[in-house]
Amino acid sequence: MALSGPDLSMLLAVLADQAVDVDFTSDIAAGVGLADADLDQFDFAVAVIPAGPREDNAGVSAIYIEIGVAAARELPLLVVVEPPGPPAPALAGLTTVITQMDNEEALRLQLGLFLRWVQAAPRAQRVVQPPASSQHLVPAAYAARLRAARMSPPDQRGMAFEQLVSDLFRDAGAQVEQRPPGDPDLGVDIAAFIPGEEQRLGTLMVQVKSGTLAGHALQDEQQRLSAQVLQARAGLGLLVYDQVTPGARKVPPAPLVFHLGIDDLLAELEARPLSAVLARARNRAVHGM
Repeated sequence: MALSGPDLSMLLAVLADQAVDVDFTSDIAAGVGLADADLDQFDFAVAVIPAGPREDNAGVSAIYIEIGVAAARELPLLVVVEPPGPPAPALAGLTTVITQMDNEEALRLQLGLFLRWVQAAPRAQRVVQPPASSQHLVPAAYAARLRAARMSPPDQRGMAFEQLVSDLFRDAGAQVEQRPPGDPDLGVDIAAFIPGEEQRLGTLMVQVKSGTLAGHALQDEQQRLSAQVLQARAGLGLLVYDQVTPGARKVPPAPLVFHLGIDDLLAELEARPLSAVLARARNRAVHGM
């Protein structure tokens, strides 16, 4: 669902890399006509709201109509909104990403996570039972992996630490999309969600930092992550660090961002499931604790 104006080449390239075949609504049925189309043959839809004036724009109005049709037919839907400005209130409740159409990292991260959600949806729609005390608890092997990551060569330590946290969330039951190695660091290394907890917890955005952070560096990283969380309308941002200087522990959290040391995170996950850890972190972040 898109107008002819925006350059969709990056979005189409990302979809192609995910082995997704694309059909445009302009080739199926545009606007209200989409209500009569056979949408059961499609796994999901992506709508693009372009930048620029949106009022009194017939093309944008048609896109909103198509979004409404897809939502009413319960077709999984990702809405990409070009800045500036927040998405329209009419999009409340839909998975929405605010980004430029040439922002490859944001598109790959958000679309990759959305596709994981689509693939997990049949399983996630089942009644979710509270996990047993042993379900999704972190294996003790992560303590050994952490020691190995800390001893790895300096030029490999950051990636080793990031991979450890990514695998940790997977083993704890989350669906994870990780920033590809070599891509620029814009403040988010990992995006994740827990199947069955999408409505309660939303998307989790994670930034991982190895080494030792001073207070000003911790504050700067939190602000970068907070900006990404607010822009993407995610549920929570989590900054996972290895070590911090003594004074840095007093740094207050940024809006919707919570920071946690890797040792503390491992200890939390030994005691309770990831959903409980994140719910607790979100509550503390919302209250500025």
